[in-house]
Amino acid sequence: MEPSAVANAAYTANSFLWICMFIFALILSVLWILVPFAVFGIKGLLRRIARSLEVIEQQNVDLLAQYRQAPRVAESVVYRDVRPDGTVVVREERTVPPA
Repeated sequence: MEPSAVANAAYTANSFLWICMFIFALILSVLWILVPFAVFGIKGLLRRIARSLEVIEQQNVDLLAQYRQAPRVAESVVYRDVRPDGTVVVREERTVPPA
């Protein structure tokens, strides 16, 4: 008695499914073993980044303190205009930067 085509297809699909599950389990088990080493390996890099951020933060605090302590100086701009009759007009504008 020959096996039917449906039974043969079901057997092939079942075998394919088991092979796929085995490959997935194999990849998952390898990752399960390797991930902790990757996490511990990146720890030093994260510490260096944290130290760099602390230095940058301190620099920002120092710059802000210097900015707040610096006196505000008025800037003056001098405009010289020549009228059509040849006279020179000089005007000066003073601006104070915002606080």
